Amino acid sequence: MDVPAALGLCHLDGLDFSPMRCTYVLSRETVISTKRIGMARWREGLFACLLKNANSNLRFFNLPLNRVIELGTQVVI
Repeated sequence: MDVPAALGLCHLDGLDFSPMRCTYVLSRETVISTKRIGMARWREGLFACLLKNANSNLRFFNLPLNRVIELGTQVVI
């Protein structure tokens, strides 16, 4: 069951709730590989590529596109 459908099942007395009137806030991380000592460069690149191609929370929870705000950060590895 997706999130809007699950939230639609929430009923409280006196609460006017509609999943399409909610705003969903998600986070997004962008991994940046560097030449610093640590993990091998090819492993950093592979990890960044896999993370970039992974399904987002937006798709996983089947959230409506017009109700989502994404806040992002860059992570240097």
